[in-house]
Amino acid sequence: MALFWALGLFRLLPEFRRLEAEHQEHLKEEFALCLHRFRERAGFLKAYSLVGFSAEADLLLFQGVGDLKALQAFRREANRTRMMGFLEARDLFLDRGEGAPGEGPLAVFPQGLKGSPPPGTRLLAGLRVALLEGPLEALFPVAAAEGGYLGFPRGFREALDDLG
Repeated sequence: MALFWALGLFRLLPEFRRLEAEHQEHLKEEFALCLHRFRERAGFLKAYSLVGFSAEADLLLFQGVGDLKALQAFRREANRTRMMGFLEARDLFLDRGEGAPGEGPLAVFPQGLKGSPPPGTRLLAGLRVALLEGPLEALFPVAAAEGGYLGFPRGFREALDDLG
């Protein structure tokens, strides 16, 4: 079944690191709970840490739903959290595709994949966006050559802890 995909790339603003540690923890916990609530509703919602792999973004949220209204509902609810005030949206890619990501690292190619997927990887192809899932060693050369974003799957709280 084809799903509507939304891939949001976010960068943590430096102001967050200036907050007291206790306040940072509270904001991360509030946002993680929001993400957990939304994941339970329908489709899928996954978090990927881009820390160390991208200078442009630190966090990737990948959502797949059967109803477009669910994309809007998630953004509305997420924007009500105080943590979103410290996450700068760097890009949002909307597409429609088959399948959902598994548990492995992910490479995102917003303009599609030009070459063939390397052995040992799994292709999730949207109408425009291509995603490869597999071991980092296989994904890294392709992401570097084709300008893709490389992300490591994390639980919601773990992805937020990676931010700082």
